[in-house]
Order: sequence, then C-alpha cells, then structure tokens
Amino acid sequence: MKQKILLADDSPTIRRLVTQTFVDGRFEVVAVSNGEAAIKALEELRPSIVLADIYMPGKNGYEVCAYVRHHATLGATPVVLLVGAFDAFDEQVATRSGATANITKPFEPGALIELVRSLVPPEEERKEEVKAKQPEAPAPEETKPLSKNVRPGSSPPAPAEAGVSGESDLLGLETIFKEEPEAESAPGISDEDIDRIADRVIQRLSTQVIESIAWDVVPDITEKIVREELKRIDES
Repeated sequence: MKQKILLADDSPTIRRLVTQTFVDGRFEVVAVSNGEAAIKALEELRPSIVLADIYMPGKNGYEVCAYVRHHATLGATPVVLLVGAFDAFDEQVATRSGATANITKPFEPGALIELVRSLVPPEEERKEEVKAKQPEAPAPEETKPLSKNVRPGSSPPAPAEAGVSGESDLLGLETIFKEEPEAESAPGISDEDIDRIADRVIQRLSTQVIESIAWDVVPDITEKIVREELKRIDES
C-alpha cells in the first residue's frame, strides 16, 4: 500500500505538478485547495506527510501545521511548508507552528522527492522503528524447585539447627542434643548418646519406615549404628 501525501495549495498548477511528481513510486498524493479542507481530510486520510502552502484562502499553511502538531494521534506527522518565490516567509511563525521543513516554489521535482523521502521512511522501516521502541516484556521470574517435603501454598521448613537436619524431628534428636549439649572439648558424641539415639530409633519407628527414610533424617554419625540395628532386627 502506498504512503499518502496530503497536499494543500490553492494553485492548480502546483497541485498538478506535485501529483505528477509522485505518480510513480511508493507515494500517493491527495490534493486539496485550502487549509480547512486539509484539516478535514487529515483524520480520514492519516497521511505520512503534509505539504501546505503558507498563503491560502482561510487557514494558511502555518495554521494547518499547528493543527497537526496538536493532534492527539498524528502530532508527529512531518509538515513541509510551501513558500512562493515572492512570499515573505516568517521563520519564527514556522518554528512556533512546528514546521518540519520548507521548500520554495517553483521547485525541481527531484528536490521535492528527495526532501519527502528524507522525512518519510518506507513503511517497513517505520514498522521496525515502532517495534524497536516498544519496551521488552520482562523476563519471567525463575521458578525455583520446591524444597523437599514442601507443597505449593505451604510454608517452607524452618532452618536447620546446628547439628540437626532441617527435616521434621521425627527421631527426637533435637531434644536429645538440647538436653545434653556437647562439651566444646569433646571430640564427638559419647557412647551414651549413641545408645540413647539407637534406642529412640527402635522405639519410634518400624523396620520398614526406617528403611525408607532413615538415611534422609538421621545424622551421618549414626548411620553405622542404625544399619547394625536393622540387621539385628531382621535376623531375630
């Protein structure tokens, strides 16, 4: 689809010249003879660029340009003011109205084509530019695996105490250690503590349960004892 040029000029010669200049190529010219007609056509046409003569009946090119700049959705549309060779061009008014550029009539067709192309990129480039300006979607938060024995919606297990597993205290080991804290000078757990731990294991859990969970919840230091007790129970 061709990109549209909205031309507003009261001179039939200029309208015909500009239309013929862009007859071949990616632009289509829609020409009107005054500023009011240009404003009315703006919303429906949604042009890629506007060419407006600074002296026309009714609203002039400066006023058309100002209207475009204040438009809610088309305010960024380039506007080129067309200036007659003997017209008094007011640069300050042009700046206040937001004119993009101006060109003096009569102009060479090639010069007008070059100016319009410099202000209006091809439709494909405009789409890429709009796409590049769009903010990137935030990366999804990394889903961390649930801790062992934690179900969605439930609270995570309490942090592990020193020397005790973070799992639920199924064997009552935490109570043992709290009741009889290890002396700083002791090289390890005493024999009495080991016996008490082994007895607590035998009393609370069956052989099948011990086999399924013992190695996850029993401290490494008691592994040897638990294995020996299992063997003894099976043989008895």
